[in-house]
Amino acid sequence: MQRINLANSRYSNQEIIATIGNFDGLHQGHIELLHQMNSLATSHNNAWRMLITFDVLPHEYFADKANLARTPRIGLLRDKVAVLSESGLIDEVVVLHFNYHLASIAPDEFISNYLQSKLNINYLVIGHDFRFGRHAKGNIQSFIGTNITTYEVKEIKRDGLRISSSLVRKLAKDQQVEQIKNYLGRNIRYTSRVVKGNQLARKFGMPTINLNLYKIQPVLWGIYVSNVYIDNVRYLGVTNIGKNPTVSEGKVYKIETHLLDVDLTLYGKIATVEILHFLRPELKFDDLDSLFVQMYKDLDDARSYFAEVKD
Repeated sequence: MQRINLANSRYSNQEIIATIGNFDGLHQGHIELLHQMNSLATSHNNAWRMLITFDVLPHEYFADKANLARTPRIGLLRDKVAVLSESGLIDEVVVLHFNYHLASIAPDEFISNYLQSKLNINYLVIGHDFRFGRHAKGNIQSFIGTNITTYEVKEIKRDGLRISSSLVRKLAKDQQVEQIKNYLGRNIRYTSRVVKGNQLARKFGMPTINLNLYKIQPVLWGIYVSNVYIDNVRYLGVTNIGKNPTVSEGKVYKIETHLLDVDLTLYGKIATVEILHFLRPELKFDDLDSLFVQMYKDLDDARSYFAEVKD
């Protein structure tokens, strides 16, 4: 269990109101739930606002156990915490590492051992479809007879559509990058530490910063125009999200970004890659010359995009 304090401190005897879920992407439906939770916190003497989430996500754990492909992830844990911190809607984030123990624990044991004994929760706000515990048998009825008062938030719709992580994934699959912002309230972004790659692109005059996703499958896949933020400085970039099939065996998901018109040594830095616009699918080329001819075209297309945005 990891506890991340986003506020200053709790005062003594302050009650705790919490919510729990994957919160993948923290879309506008999630944000509305948090606003409703804030209203309840105010009515309960400004209760301490806690969000409980997971890493790995439960569906990723079960996919790994069954040797199946993971459901694509909208955002990384760092991004989730950053959005929550910026929102001012949460005082503390609790991250549970989903493993065999959590997968097999009965709903009543999870309530008793985690929500009550470890976290001392007084009130719980959950979505209408929230399920938990072994075989997902736990629901809002599981809290009857406990000392945790529960509140259920109904589904949130916009333009007749239920705002959900599934909706965002569908838009991402169709490369509707600009439309995704309507439901997230921001562009998709990935934040991680810059690691050393094979430096092949540098030999062709196109150095990249590399963020490894390891087993996390990103919801976006292809070549994109991007903003990159490092040490509060914005750079313009072209980002490849995928497995780089031309030069690798394709076992690890990667985010590789060329920063336009700069060449910096950034290993070990924390970088945020913000996706702005879809350029093309990721392709496997017959040779490196063909790959880099296309990559130079991608740079030209990105410069044209930024020039139009400035206009």
